[in-house]
Amino acid sequence: MNHIARLQTDLSAAHAAITARDEAIQAFRVHLDSDKFRGIESDGSRKDWIAVADVLAWMAIIKDAGT
Repeated sequence: MNHIARLQTDLSAAHAAITARDEAIQAFRVHLDSDKFRGIESDGSRKDWIAVADVLAWMAIIKDAGT
């Protein structure tokens, strides 16, 4: 494979990785905008809390997207 063809292949792979990460970020935004985090619980507490483990799991998904 010549140099230009290799660069084109690398560029295509990089674009695919960026697209996958963008899609993972958008999925996380949809998750954060879901009913799980909207409104008030029956005991009066807020529903907009999110567990650190949830965030870390999403960050791993985003980091690994496109690889």
